[in-house]
Amino acid sequence: MGPTDDPVPSCEPARTGIGAGAGLDDGFLQELTAALLATSGIEAALNEMANAAARITPGAPMAGVTLRLGGRVRTVASSEVTALLVDELQYDNGTDGGPCLEAIDTGLVVQVDDLATEHRWGEYSALLLAHGLRSIYSHPLRAGEQVIGALNMYAPTTAETAFGPAARRAIARAAEHTGLLLHAVLQAARHAEITAQLREALAQRALIDQAIGILMGQRRCTADQAFALLRRAGQSGNRSLREVAADIIAAFTGGRSEPPPFTDPP
Repeated sequence: MGPTDDPVPSCEPARTGIGAGAGLDDGFLQELTAALLATSGIEAALNEMANAAARITPGAPMAGVTLRLGGRVRTVASSEVTALLVDELQYDNGTDGGPCLEAIDTGLVVQVDDLATEHRWGEYSALLLAHGLRSIYSHPLRAGEQVIGALNMYAPTTAETAFGPAARRAIARAAEHTGLLLHAVLQAARHAEITAQLREALAQRALIDQAIGILMGQRRCTADQAFALLRRAGQSGNRSLREVAADIIAAFTGGRSEPPPFTDPP
């Protein structure tokens, strides 16, 4: 089976068995959320998510979480070391990609029914068979509208056994939860970046305003004239306004003996 938009018929009941009920149980998701909130960082949270995805999926296949940020692809979490290794084979071993990368590129679920008969990605299938695996299920991860990664499940049996309707529903729920977590983290990071930029801008503005005040007192000029002096000094020395302002303040407060030379604006 190749990429598909909706691999799970909504009318089909979930199977029962080890882990199957947990995949669709709201109480379990609440417990998972609490566990994620208690972790020390995003990497720990994603590892918990990978472990949970493996635990709640019938048959408990291995799970890996891969992200693509800034043009780079990296497996950031896994339920087992083997999942990490086979994930990275797609982009570290000169193969022709793999289901994880295809899921990220297309934004669609990619299922490999049987690696013994799969030839879409060159030597990749043979490499995974050597690790004792037979099937793969890669679900894209969305942070808002953007696909930034994939939740990859690896099983030692064929997809018919490993990734039935109940398993696919559990994986979809885990992928949705992971996407929400990533979206929150990225939003927080963006907010922190914007906040830092604003603080830097305010600090620069305060420095420039202080230098303008010093020049107004020394030159008995207006604020506009003082700013023109700052700008001219920066242009003549190929320096930023902040650097020129810092020099003026340092000279005024005793940090240096002479202020930088100025040419009065016309």
